Formats: sequence, structure tokens, C-alpha cells
Amino acid sequence: MRRHLPLLLAALGAFLLTLIPLLRLYVSDQVLRTPLEQQSVTRATAESATYLDPATMTIEVGPLVQTRWLIGDVLAGTAERAVWGESVSLTTAEDQRLDYHERRLAFDRRSGEIVNCCGEYLDEDTRVRQTGQAFRWPFQAGRRDYQLFDLRLRRPVSATFDGVELIGEVETYRYVQRTPRQLVPGEEAPLPRRLLGLKGKGYVGVARHAEIRRTFWVEPVSGLPIRTEDQVTETLSTADGSARVTGLDAVFRTSAGDVLAALDIADFYRRWVLLVDTVVPVGGGLLGGGCVVAAIWLVRRRSPAAQDQEQVPGHQLAQAR
Repeated sequence: MRRHLPLLLAALGAFLLTLIPLLRLYVSDQVLRTPLEQQSVTRATAESATYLDPATMTIEVGPLVQTRWLIGDVLAGTAERAVWGESVSLTTAEDQRLDYHERRLAFDRRSGEIVNCCGEYLDEDTRVRQTGQAFRWPFQAGRRDYQLFDLRLRRPVSATFDGVELIGEVETYRYVQRTPRQLVPGEEAPLPRRLLGLKGKGYVGVARHAEIRRTFWVEPVSGLPIRTEDQVTETLSTADGSARVTGLDAVFRTSAGDVLAALDIADFYRRWVLLVDTVVPVGGGLLGGGCVVAAIWLVRRRSPAAQDQEQVPGHQLAQAR
């Protein structure tokens, strides 16, 4: 057994040194994927928002809540893509709904990019082609700009890398979407002329315009948005722009509880990446290299005299004396 020990150590060392890179690539590919199953509710609040109350047709000031539901369609997903549904509802503190959007889409489980398939729609419109990132950034997000799909504007927009910032003790990348005032697609219900400061009675048609500054704090390893700040200003104006009124002026921020929950999920992925990218390769490499070194040392430890003694029969050694 002692004679074969160097060979066994050398084989084990070579096996570990060969297996570690393959294991790293395989485990990383399997673990760093967005799950098919998803059921979550998150909330963002605006403490003091200005908004048009559709029930009374008056401008109000008060808190608003933006609630977001995500539900995964496991059966529609594959090893490469996930299919999720998203609903976003804007309500007052008394739970009166002011706005609502709903969509279904598929996205790449590693890059987070939208894939056009699987019965996608936006607000019951199946003709809309959504592009860009969906729900998350890619794993190992970069310090560069990304395209996102904006539900309100119904088109892709750019989110610009804006720096690095700590949330608690976690390093995040800050991305900012800056969208100047532009027309929001869709028809708006006519407004009373008095609300717009126009003379006469009755109603007048209006168009909705929005100006958006949306900031995302993304944990780069997992690609998860940890916190968002959504500054939205919407105006309702006549076709000639001669009269306008504020439809919404608010700053929505992710609730503290949802920030902590996102940090926990991001921490899970960071631990896996540390294990797969550092602990396993370094530990396996040291062990494999140690086995090879030990095998070489055992071979060289044998002296030439001892090796000669093993090769010469015992009766010949006795005659030599």
C-alpha cells in the first residue's frame, strides 16, 4: 500500500485540479438563475402626494401606496426562461384605486432580459412588444447603462449607471432613469372645464404627459433591485396646451420591510457566489496541489540505496557480504 500511495495521491490531486473548474462552471450555471416560482408583494409609499381624485374631480394632497404583485407561471417556464405576471396598483390611504397596470412576460433566467413569447401582454394588449430588463438586472451586473421597459410609457427607457452606494453594509450600484416630459399613450377621460380653469360648462378632452426620474439601487452580484425611488409628475392638458392641471406629483419609496427582504435574498446569492467562485476553487486547488506535492515528496524521499536494496534479491546481498 505504501508503494502505491504516491500514485494514489497524484491521481487524487490531478482529479481535483481538473474537477474544480468544471464544478465551478456547472454549479454557477445552475444556481445563478432566477427561480420559476415567484409569489411576492412589495409596496412603495409617497407620504405627501398631489393627485387628482377621480371620484370628486378635485386636487387632493395625501399619502399614496403603490402595490406590486409578482406571480410566476412555473409550467410555462423552462431551464432558460421564466414567465411571470406583474400587477401594479396605485391607491390612496383609504384604498381608492387611482391607476392600475398588468402584464405578463417571459425573460432570460440569467440575464433578466425580456424574451418575446408565451402569451405576453400589457394591459390586455398582446400587440405590445416589451424589451429590455424585466424585474431585475443580470447576475454580476455591470457599471454601465441598461434598457428597461416602462409600464407607464409603454416603451423601453435607459437606466444610467450613476455610482456606488452602501445600503446598510451592502454595496449597491445606483442606476437612474431620467425621462423628460412626454405623452403617455392611451385615451384620457374628459375633465370638467372648471377644473382646468376654462370658461363655460361641460367637459373638455385632455392628454396626459409624464416626467419621470426613477432611481434603482441594485445589488450587483444577484442583480436584485434592493430599493427604488420613483419621482413622477403627470399633467393633464388640453390639445393646444393652453390649460393644464396636475394629475399626479409624488415620490414613491420602497418600504423598509421590503428593503430588508430584498437584502436577505441578495445575501443568499452572494454566499453562493463566494462559495462557488472562491471557497471551492481555492480550497480544492490547495488540496489538489497538496496531493501532487505530497506524491512527489514521497517518491523523492526514497534514497538510492534503499531503492537498490528493494531491487536486489536478499540471497545476493548475503553473498556480497
